[in-house]
Amino acid sequence: MPTLSFAALACSILIGTVAGADDGELRLRSSAESGDLRAMRELATSLLEEAETQGDEAVYWLEEASALGDAESMHRLASLRFAGASTEQDKSAAVALWQAASVMGHTDAMYDLAVCYRDGHGTRQSAIRASLWFKNAAKAGRPEAMTAWGQCLFDGTGCMRDESAAVEWWAKAAKRGEIDAMVSLAVASATGRGMPRNETTSARWWRKAASSGCEIAMLVTAANYEMGMGVQADHAEAESWYARLRNGIDVTPPSAGLVLVLP
Repeated sequence: MPTLSFAALACSILIGTVAGADDGELRLRSSAESGDLRAMRELATSLLEEAETQGDEAVYWLEEASALGDAESMHRLASLRFAGASTEQDKSAAVALWQAASVMGHTDAMYDLAVCYRDGHGTRQSAIRASLWFKNAAKAGRPEAMTAWGQCLFDGTGCMRDESAAVEWWAKAAKRGEIDAMVSLAVASATGRGMPRNETTSARWWRKAASSGCEIAMLVTAANYEMGMGVQADHAEAESWYARLRNGIDVTPPSAGLVLVLP
């Protein structure tokens, strides 16, 4: 059972009982004080949503749950530490928490840890470790990780190059709506890397990515219809895609994650 510090206890009394918290919140707080991990997480979430002034107590409960081995609390606390939200920014501490949660099988923590190793946030860059955690998160079902792991395989970054395997992972990610994976498949099928070269297949993936809001895919799809590349030439259809771009219709901001390097 966690032991409340004087500051946390005082905060609990002022915010809860004195402020007239409803019965549901009081029961949740009571369960958290009794060591219920789910209650600790829910209470922390509630406190973070209510007001910035309650962020300290929210962090306290996440710290308590993390100390008791709760992977989800580790992940949430790491996210706060990384962003400096409701607590002092400490990317190294965030990486340590994500590492601990990843070892316990937390999929989202695996992905965030991989990104930190890839980009050197809070730790030294390591292509090998990044690829390992992208692979683990991909196998655990995270679509963005499938795309990233596919890129590692395609480029041979931190692992042995295997373009065919990369395409397989991109196909899995694309089925789950991953736009970057759709674009990667469009490029791979256009160049014949990892899969047979096929302009029709490439045009189909470009259109799927365009329909999902990818600006570069809208531009390529418009050009495909204008020049009859992989599709039957259709100037009206081409103009409709150009118009979407001009008017910003159904446009999704570019991904903040992977950067596709055309071969």
